[in-house]
Amino acid sequence: MKHIIPFILLFMLMSSAWAQDSTDWITSSEHPHVQIKLDLVTAQADQQQLQALLKVRLESPWKTYWRAPGEGGIPPTAEWQTKSNISRVQWQWPAPQRYQVQGIETVGYQGTVAFPLTLTIENWQQPARLQGVVTMSSCTNICVLTDFPVDISFNPAQLAASEQRVFELQKALSQVPRLDHPAVVLERAEWSASQQQLQLELTHPQGWQQPDVLVDSLATELADMTVAPPRLDIDGQRLLATFNISHWLGAAEVASYPIQITVLDEALAAELSTTAQAVAQVTHAPAVSSSLGLMFAFALLGGLILNIMPCVLPVLGMKLQSVLLIPRERGLIRRQFLASALGIVLSFWLLALFIWGLKTSGSALGWGIQFQSPWFIGFMVLVTGLFTFNLAGLFEFRLPSSWQTWAAQRGDNSYLGHVVQGMFATLLATPCSAPFLGTAVSFAMAASNLQLWFIFTGLGLGMASPWLLVAALPSLAKLLPKPGRWMQITKVIFSLMLAATTLWLFTLLNNHLTAAMVWLLALSWLVVAALLVIRTYGKQGLLIAVASSLLVVAAVAVTASLTSAKWASGPRPDHAWVGLNETEISRAVAQGQVVFVDITADWCITCKANKIGVLLQQPVYQLLQDPQVVTMQGDWSQANDQVTQYLRKYQRYGVPFNRVYGPNAPAGIDLPVILTAEAVSAAIDQAAGRE
Repeated sequence: MKHIIPFILLFMLMSSAWAQDSTDWITSSEHPHVQIKLDLVTAQADQQQLQALLKVRLESPWKTYWRAPGEGGIPPTAEWQTKSNISRVQWQWPAPQRYQVQGIETVGYQGTVAFPLTLTIENWQQPARLQGVVTMSSCTNICVLTDFPVDISFNPAQLAASEQRVFELQKALSQVPRLDHPAVVLERAEWSASQQQLQLELTHPQGWQQPDVLVDSLATELADMTVAPPRLDIDGQRLLATFNISHWLGAAEVASYPIQITVLDEALAAELSTTAQAVAQVTHAPAVSSSLGLMFAFALLGGLILNIMPCVLPVLGMKLQSVLLIPRERGLIRRQFLASALGIVLSFWLLALFIWGLKTSGSALGWGIQFQSPWFIGFMVLVTGLFTFNLAGLFEFRLPSSWQTWAAQRGDNSYLGHVVQGMFATLLATPCSAPFLGTAVSFAMAASNLQLWFIFTGLGLGMASPWLLVAALPSLAKLLPKPGRWMQITKVIFSLMLAATTLWLFTLLNNHLTAAMVWLLALSWLVVAALLVIRTYGKQGLLIAVASSLLVVAAVAVTASLTSAKWASGPRPDHAWVGLNETEISRAVAQGQVVFVDITADWCITCKANKIGVLLQQPVYQLLQDPQVVTMQGDWSQANDQVTQYLRKYQRYGVPFNRVYGPNAPAGIDLPVILTAEAVSAAIDQAAGRE
């Protein structure tokens, strides 16, 4: 008997070695930001299949990729050197998210993700071993490939899954798109080789909320294709997804090859397989063409409203001065106003060209994003500063005598000045999101290139419409008062307004330079202005300029104090904003809280008006101070991939953008561009379920 005991102990020891049902968290000393772990979960002896979970834990902001990583990245892979008693390992992919990194859109995961694995066992009563290397690509602004050795031995018949692991498996499987989901029907799939476009028509009986569609293929012929984010057109239960597809070797060919379609929406994750039919060109949904006219009308109205926004008002003063100084001859008035209108339209065409270039390169898009660049802000400071000095009469722009002779022989060179004036007004208008403007711009940036140009032409014509009206009816200019000494007063006022615009632009440099440098630049500009005033008007002129500035500031302060009862009830501290985080939105809503999201930027005048006039005033202020309300803010003053991605998710490309989430509105409620206390209060009550 005593001779048998050692063999029993040896047998028990060997059995325990095969009883392993999980690895430890595996990490790499060269890249500790990523860890993986393999858990064996449930066994189905009748089907000889074993369910497992490959868990991946990524530190923020590291990301890994889906099986089709988008415009960059490498998906996770596994090479199994030993599959003892295992005939197959099948990898399943949870629904991914889209990410913007350095202007490149990728598809993948962040945080913790679990990939379900299905192991096919050859002999259920025999031990099994799985040994190999999992290669994980993880990226922030750099990318790292990390190898993780995996080695697990087990006896399938002796595995007993815990409730926790079964729950984790069920949760992971619920996030895997369902094959041939009955709620999604693929009506057609068409490929146009001439347009290099794939178009899918899908229907969903419950209608679409915030859908996304991903396309990839297992065919080796399509392994190197690049699929751009789709353009989605929704018409009730119908969804039309149009993809631009390219191949690094040249023209792509998608027809006749199998493709996989992943459809994601609220509480929906489906996966379909099909083969696209070759067509001459893909056609757009009737809903798109019918809405194009409405979007053009919004563009006209939004462009018109830009004329009264504070961004553009100083330039209108300059235009008024030029009108008063020209002879009252109908033909000349018509031509000069047409020149200004042309400058406005040309600027919008240049903006459309700029955005088309960004769309082609895959960079971030947004109305006013040029104000995220310190170089652009610096250029605008220089231009507004020079215009301020010129309007105040401190110096004049003069062409060389040879240029003046050349221009005189070819006509009136003042037309170029009016064109430049119109272009300058457009540049200053881009930080503003006027009503109707945001809708039109969002449509244009998500639309085709032809529609983009069409909408931006509407914006230009809308903003130029006052000048076109005067050009059509030059007699309107005669209604203006005759030139006189009062014009000197208006010149001072308008030059002060331009000076205020210049100083405002200086404040935008705080996002890019230190406060000391911004103060130094602003003071240098003021010193140059003072020296020019002394040189032109003497010390008395400087005293008058300073006194005028103080008078304007005092008038603004007095007006504010006299009307404060209508717009403010005393100074209030700002809300306790937390940074934009969509994961935290879901968590807060699940806990019964309301989340108010504010996407803003320092250069956005409308954002400032919303904050001062609504968010810091009663009754909205008290509502947002409620402990059950989370105030979340995304700052777009500088380039921010997370904010850009959030805006694009809701087909918005400009600020301000506000959205309210809650238990009764987990998908969120959009608020108007210009906030009102009634709209914000109603949205919060609806999201909280108090209506």
